[in-house]
Amino acid sequence: MFSKGAGNFFGSNMFRQLSSDSRTKASEQWFKKQLEYSGLFKKISQKELEKSLPSVRVYYNNHYLKSPHDALIKIPAINVAGDRAVVFQDGLANEGKPDYFAKIPNGHPYLLSPRERLLAAKKIVYSDSLVFATGGYPNTNPLKQYNKPFFASIFSLAGANFEVPHQHATVFTLDQFNQSLHKSTHFSHLYDGVPTNFSDAKKAIGDYDTHETMSRIRVGLFTLLGRRTDGSYRPTLFKDSSIIFLTSPYFRHQLEDVSMLLSAVNEKGLEAGKPALLKATAVGMGFYAKIDTSYGIQHLLFPYYLRAYKKLLVEQSYPWIAEIEFPIFDEAQQEQFDRVFEDYKGPIKVYRSERDVLKLTEEEIKKYTPCILNPSDAFAYTGNEWGYGSVEAMIGNNTSLRIDQNPHTNPLLLDPNHHVGVKIKADYSTEFSRGSDLEESSGLKILHR
Repeated sequence: MFSKGAGNFFGSNMFRQLSSDSRTKASEQWFKKQLEYSGLFKKISQKELEKSLPSVRVYYNNHYLKSPHDALIKIPAINVAGDRAVVFQDGLANEGKPDYFAKIPNGHPYLLSPRERLLAAKKIVYSDSLVFATGGYPNTNPLKQYNKPFFASIFSLAGANFEVPHQHATVFTLDQFNQSLHKSTHFSHLYDGVPTNFSDAKKAIGDYDTHETMSRIRVGLFTLLGRRTDGSYRPTLFKDSSIIFLTSPYFRHQLEDVSMLLSAVNEKGLEAGKPALLKATAVGMGFYAKIDTSYGIQHLLFPYYLRAYKKLLVEQSYPWIAEIEFPIFDEAQQEQFDRVFEDYKGPIKVYRSERDVLKLTEEEIKKYTPCILNPSDAFAYTGNEWGYGSVEAMIGNNTSLRIDQNPHTNPLLLDPNHHVGVKIKADYSTEFSRGSDLEESSGLKILHR
């Protein structure tokens, strides 16, 4: 069992090389205790880890990141409720206000600044992880153990975070508080042909709710979502003070992330010699899609997420992806999926289901390369909170993900030889760079433009 074999594995030199200072040791010890308390140590053998740990790989968009190194380590252990419930890597809870993280400067030794955090989301962490159970929600989807655990390729991708005001709201919304967008940032190419200040955006959209490049956010039959000059959000009857969401830049952002994902999944299918079956969760459509934790905008975001898949599957080639299954449980989102894909004519089979993201049949496991999209957090350990409070936590509890995709238990995560730079071209095709092709740097790993 794990308790004997894995103890020797974690005591190896490969594991100890991260223990260079007291801060790292405290973080390492706290994390290992969480793994022990969770029971994960008893569910995974050393032999299984010897397969899963070396498989780790980090794909990153090299327009935004020079290296994913800092994005993988300058993060809390747990972060939920829009920065309101945060546990640092040493196990201590943040006792400050949520805006504590809004004030982190660039180049901070232990945490990402708001700007660096935005860039850190433009990556995907991948591993071939052991899946031993599904579910975990007692009232809707009880925990079920697999008689025959299997390995699946898990791709952890963070969506746009509107839950925290200083994150993607600063990139994709204009309002009385966020009056203009800086064209000199890494995101400036997303704004081509789109107004970048509130005054021009209001003129472009006029009295309408929607425009070809932007939209107002309706939160009731007669009310829109507005924002005061002090930054607070509230419903409003007046269009002049309502938030304008930049739909075209958001769609381009989704095209970048989904292109990187599909290319990585296609590569995995090729390497495995079996075409991939991708279980595509609705990344960024849960807690992240609630502005300031209160105002849900899933109805606005989800169609653009789906359209990104549709466009890429029609215009690009992914010969090693056989099927894409979207687990969708919300009725409104099911209807949105049906509308988006009703005229789809791409070569890859696309469908929706109400199956758990970790649920696969023995026939599917044998026929395909199982690939799971984990909706992760860019500012927390992969797996995030313990328990079953989110899809990511459920995946973390039912697989070896928390061990495979954490540098305290898998130092290979920080090895540049396991990093893949991804160039997204103008047509959203991709080009990979790895190993000796990547520029080496030992300083701050986030590009400054």
